[in-house]
Amino acid sequence: METAMQRPPVARTLGLTKSFAAREAITGVDLSIPPGVAFGLLGPNGAGKTTLIRCLLGLLRPTSGSVELMGHCMPQENAAALARVGAVVEEPRFYDHLSGRDNLRVVAALLDESAPQRIPSVLERVGLTDRALDRVGSYSLGMKQRLGIARCLLNDPLLLVLDEPMNGLDPAGIQEFRILVRRLVGEGRSVLISSHLLDEIEKTCDVVGIIDRGRLVRQSTLRELRHTSQNQVRVGCDDAAAARKVMQQLSWVSAIGADDSGQLIVTLAADATAASLNRALVSAGVGVSLLQAAEVTLEERFLDLTTRLQSSEVRA
Repeated sequence: METAMQRPPVARTLGLTKSFAAREAITGVDLSIPPGVAFGLLGPNGAGKTTLIRCLLGLLRPTSGSVELMGHCMPQENAAALARVGAVVEEPRFYDHLSGRDNLRVVAALLDESAPQRIPSVLERVGLTDRALDRVGSYSLGMKQRLGIARCLLNDPLLLVLDEPMNGLDPAGIQEFRILVRRLVGEGRSVLISSHLLDEIEKTCDVVGIIDRGRLVRQSTLRELRHTSQNQVRVGCDDAAAARKVMQQLSWVSAIGADDSGQLIVTLAADATAASLNRALVSAGVGVSLLQAAEVTLEERFLDLTTRLQSSEVRA
């Protein structure tokens, strides 16, 4: 069976560059967004995320390079490409004197004849049914973010593009948003989320692209991104001191460290296995409660790949 990662991408750029006067906002970006995934676009403020999104949607014409959206060349074929795309770029805008439902009616009137029929269901999906008749001027920023997503869903999109969608959401709202995104992906849609909230991207997305100073420095699945090239395992046990003494006697254990929670991070020789380590610890009377491949966090990999940390140190 063909997987989502094997099907043609819903969005793709090749050598994408956009300049403003003498400054290049993005440079030579080769990006590919698979179908049926939540894709996190990460980068420091000013890295070029919003410029890239605007080029994808045909809101900016690239200086050079190419953009393909839903199999169509952008911006030349933007009408066909955007027919099944929903987007919120930066802060969503509405008619504040109209209700949430009436704002959606205005947009639905411009879409296909089935769009008005979707209004009740999209309001329910984003949790705004009870406030649908209230003026948008009375909405919080988080509610406006959710109404923006509802507006995206009116044309039954295959791709949603959301620029900083978690801004203004409280913890409960962020969790609801995460559930909504996973439900949309489960329906076979793709969701592009631009954000600087690393923890939420790690909990929500399948694939990430990291952009820094206008360049795409890495694109991969989260699993690949967090994988460490070393043969490392994370060990949880009932007696860390005793475990250290055991492992210090093993020639195929090259390093022993610990994380913030007190779990041991053990580096093994290339030909050693976690099973062998488990046997050695259990034979010595150490109770092992956790033994798994060690991974770096998204935050650790992000800081490793971007120049923000170095720049901060230079300025200091």
